[in-house]
Amino acid sequence: SFFFFPLSFAVRLLRGPLAGEPAEAMANLDRSESILSTSSAVITEAEHIRQRYRKLAPHDALDDEKDYKTLVHTIEPTRLAAIFKTKFSDNGVCKVGQAGLKEDQARVYREVYGPNSITPPEKENKWIKLFRMTFCGIFNLLLWACVVAMVALLFAFDDSEKEVKAEAGSNSSAPGYNSTKKDLEEAGSKDMVTPILLAVIIVATAMLQWYTEMLAEDAMEAMQKMAGTKPVPVVRRDGAGNRLDVEVDPVDLVPGDIVFLEAGDRIPADVRVLYCTDGMEVDNSALTGESMPEPRHSGTEKPSQPPTEARNLAFFGTTVLKGNATCVVHATGDSTFLGKIAQSIKTSYVKSTLEIQIEHFVHFIAIIAIFVGLLSMSVKIVQKAPLSDMIQYTACALFSQVPEGLLPTVTISLMFASAEMVKRKVLVRKIDAVETLGCVSVFCSDKTGTLTKGEMTVQDFVVVKSNGTAIGKDGLELVVREKGSSVFPKTAAQICDRISLCGILNNGAELKKDQDGNNFWAGSPTEVAILRASSEVQGGPDAAKTLKLKPENQKIFEIPFNSENKWMLTVHGQVSSGKVFAILKGAPDRVMNYCSLDKASTDAIEEQMQMLMNDARRVLAIARREITSPPAKFEGSGPQDCNFPLKDFEFVGLYGIEDPPKEGVDDAVIKATNAGVKVVMVTGDHPDTARAIAKRINILPRNIPGGGDAAEFSVITGMQLDSRVPKSDNFTDNEPPENVAWWKKAVTHARVFARVSPIHKQVIVQAYQKYGYGGIGDVCAMTGDGVNDAPALKQAEVGVAMGIRGTEVAKDAADIVLQDDNFASIVDGIEQGRLSSENLQKSIMYTLCSKIPQVAPTFGELFGLPQALTVAQVLLIDIGTDIWTAIAYALQTAESKLMERRPRHPVKEKLVNGKVLLYSYGYIGQLQMLCCWAAFFYAAPGILSLYRSGKSPNDYSKEDELTDTQGMSVYYWTLVLGQIAAAISTTTKMQSVFGCCGVPYGLPNTTLNYMFIGEVVLGIVAIYFGPMQVWFDTASLPLSSILLPIAAFVFICLVEEIRKLICRMCFDDGQSSGVDAGSGGRNKPKVPVAALKLGPWSCFCLWDKPQAS
Repeated sequence: SFFFFPLSFAVRLLRGPLAGEPAEAMANLDRSESILSTSSAVITEAEHIRQRYRKLAPHDALDDEKDYKTLVHTIEPTRLAAIFKTKFSDNGVCKVGQAGLKEDQARVYREVYGPNSITPPEKENKWIKLFRMTFCGIFNLLLWACVVAMVALLFAFDDSEKEVKAEAGSNSSAPGYNSTKKDLEEAGSKDMVTPILLAVIIVATAMLQWYTEMLAEDAMEAMQKMAGTKPVPVVRRDGAGNRLDVEVDPVDLVPGDIVFLEAGDRIPADVRVLYCTDGMEVDNSALTGESMPEPRHSGTEKPSQPPTEARNLAFFGTTVLKGNATCVVHATGDSTFLGKIAQSIKTSYVKSTLEIQIEHFVHFIAIIAIFVGLLSMSVKIVQKAPLSDMIQYTACALFSQVPEGLLPTVTISLMFASAEMVKRKVLVRKIDAVETLGCVSVFCSDKTGTLTKGEMTVQDFVVVKSNGTAIGKDGLELVVREKGSSVFPKTAAQICDRISLCGILNNGAELKKDQDGNNFWAGSPTEVAILRASSEVQGGPDAAKTLKLKPENQKIFEIPFNSENKWMLTVHGQVSSGKVFAILKGAPDRVMNYCSLDKASTDAIEEQMQMLMNDARRVLAIARREITSPPAKFEGSGPQDCNFPLKDFEFVGLYGIEDPPKEGVDDAVIKATNAGVKVVMVTGDHPDTARAIAKRINILPRNIPGGGDAAEFSVITGMQLDSRVPKSDNFTDNEPPENVAWWKKAVTHARVFARVSPIHKQVIVQAYQKYGYGGIGDVCAMTGDGVNDAPALKQAEVGVAMGIRGTEVAKDAADIVLQDDNFASIVDGIEQGRLSSENLQKSIMYTLCSKIPQVAPTFGELFGLPQALTVAQVLLIDIGTDIWTAIAYALQTAESKLMERRPRHPVKEKLVNGKVLLYSYGYIGQLQMLCCWAAFFYAAPGILSLYRSGKSPNDYSKEDELTDTQGMSVYYWTLVLGQIAAAISTTTKMQSVFGCCGVPYGLPNTTLNYMFIGEVVLGIVAIYFGPMQVWFDTASLPLSSILLPIAAFVFICLVEEIRKLICRMCFDDGQSSGVDAGSGGRNKPKVPVAALKLGPWSCFCLWDKPQAS
């Protein structure tokens, strides 16, 4: 009803008295305006781009309800004036006379329609966000459960103390009373530290993540403020009806306002063109993705003309490239085309791949922790232990399996990675996107502005060697920009003097200054390209300006470019002196028709034209002739009515124009390809243009063998996609078999999608997510800058928006914003994301290594072993040392050729997978446990004798308690050294750390090295510092008990070096050892199948599966 009520009301208005309706109906318009929406008189149906995508239908289906439609382009100006109660003058020019809305009308309209701004997506309250990050999420809940369990343990101690006091009763001097009380107080105070510290860690971690995302939002707001717009010239009327020429802030524009636009202006609302100069052009790339300018006129369109193709409409957020116009505003804010699309984009929260993997890991850890806790409780039940002991040991077993440091490790690691990416001009809006970016296997990139510069540039001058009449004999000379520097050679100033002078004089573009005093080129992109290149050859903009001001070059007549003639003509000189010349520029075939050329010359020119067009150049020709007997006044608009000769022009040359690739993009594409990331160009440009650019930047090979699927599917057009889109919101398992087979080939072989509409972009991303990567789905990144890209940005796992030329709608839909709009930056971002993911996995491997030796003492007591580790000591290892060491992994450098391996797929190879768990629990953890028990029995004085005595802990004497405490200290100290060994070992998966039969990786992470020193110092302090002895149940040790456990460190490092050596022997490709394989290595598999020689031991390699070359 929201859409159809305005439609019916508008139809009633349009019928008016013409259909026999009383004239009072029109008179009552003023009383009805308050209930109108912004576009109530003109918008028949708002465009919902997402719904249009969803409801794609075959060619023979009706599309009436799926396309944006508006009546405004089909209505005569006089009727529009009646609808909006505004006034037009001077046939729509409105430069003189009464025109526009009355001031009081404008104020009322402003209240009714609201501000002319697009409502931003609703943001979560920052404090609610902090609360959610702190207390929600399965991992947070698990950690808070540990805190609650420990608090319950405190109450258990409190109850035990009351029991002791009650038993002591009247005999407070009974032997042992004071010592028992002291023990309980010490136990309570020790365990009080644990829940408090863990709670602080949880809250601090949440605040860090919250703070990082707040910084990203602040950066986005700063970028939005930089994109401010200047006031708009508007004509209104005062209360008496007198004309008022005012400048209005764009946010205060209302429907019915008459605005004046000129080249370089950003269109402030959806407008209908009332008047414009000949050849006016607009840039609609923000909406359509097409970089080519679109002409505009002031005529009334036919009802059958789609509004997006109507030449008398201009849309909010687009730009005037050429010409001047007078327009009437018909829609503002959320009711504009841009606003409707922005509001149609879903903002539902989608879990990142990291969140999904952490959830999977936490479920696994929770099951293990609960199982171990219940098993520990069962042991205590069998031993008939007191309730307080049962709670204490169960909590200890449970707590020992929970990686308390995982949350801050993940958050801080991603924060470091995010900060590094900002240095590379990549702004991360969602911190989780860092890890996802490292997993990207397909990168769908828009062409204009991302892979290319986004501006038309003259790349080639083709000039005649002698004169324009002897081309067939003397030939043509091609002058191109120097590769690398992108400037014309110094010799171009002489060779290209004539063609550059003609390009400066016959040109509608100009150099202007913005409100900050900075120079910018204004005009049609093609005209700007020719003027910029010609000025460069002539010595710069100032030299070009000087040339234009010379009397002999003064422009005295012009026939502007129009779609019928396809050329532009200017006449220069001074009629009084008799020295006048004309310059003709336009489509080569049209210009050549006016030149004196023989067949040989024509063939030479056409041959050169074809060469340029094969390189995706847009070609324009330019010619000149002297006018010996100029008329007193030049007149005419074409050859049929000109009063001067339009023939026998001298051919001057050709301009080869294109939107050139950005510097470094070709190398970035190779880098991405070597990293196993498929780069796909998605563009609205012509297939031949897209193919030529794709070959130059290495997306397509130079020579594609004929025949086969690779050739057939290398470039796919939008027309081919029309019959392959899914019938529902997304691809399902019920798609037609022929479509499934087609898409499987497309996602395998396609490298370019050309002539695609906004509808197709999201479909392409969904196809890769459904059928890519062998059927399990690719992890997709998608770049975009226009509103039309927003749904695809939301669909992709990583949406990447352009920071400079991107619309706010695209930025709001994206996870990452490129601050320099450079594709090479996002490839650097992939490398940083991959390094972050790699380091995060290694830090988790390291953190999990200590879980086996931490829980082993709990079950050792079942066999009568003395207590080897306490809850406080577990906490001291996890929070006091492990967490900081794990965080330091975020600063770890890449191991060998990180960007020459295929990406880790989050479904096929999870961040915490079977190999990681086997490595940590079944390998390093077992070695640590073996070393800890060996040190416990043989390095701790008296423990072996205490064990052989068979005494129960309840029967321990003071000496026995000291012996057990020393044994716990040795176990703790050995585990500290074992964790340092694990940290060194896990810094690489296959490359030798110490240079065993290969290039050493070494210890390049200074922060991590400091953490090692800190662990040792903290361990020594915990053993010898009195207060810490009380807090953590430690005791001073003899020197031998400190030195002997060092053997555990050496043993673990040695075994791990041997494992890596065996792996490198089977994976002998020169990569893992740090040896540069050279250029020949590119033809070798990344990980040879020879790895299978390891058999079941291959799971210890922790490397990705073999990747085809």
